[in-house]
Amino acid sequence: MKHLLEIDDRSKTGKYLLPLLKELSKSDKGVDFVSSDDVEDRILTLMIKASTKSGLASKKRVLTKLGIK
Repeated sequence: MKHLLEIDDRSKTGKYLLPLLKELSKSDKGVDFVSSDDVEDRILTLMIKASTKSGLASKKRVLTKLGIK
């Protein structure tokens, strides 16, 4: 099971947690650190990561998600 977290880097807890997560993502393959300002970019990034891991990428699906037909 995968979990997505949204962390406010302006909060006290967020400032503490972000460097820790970045270190974990470097040393552990089970933790991916994806930083993005736009929700659509995050979704597309996750779709691309999933496609590259499976070895299958649907050009039609990616273009549709980008709004290009």
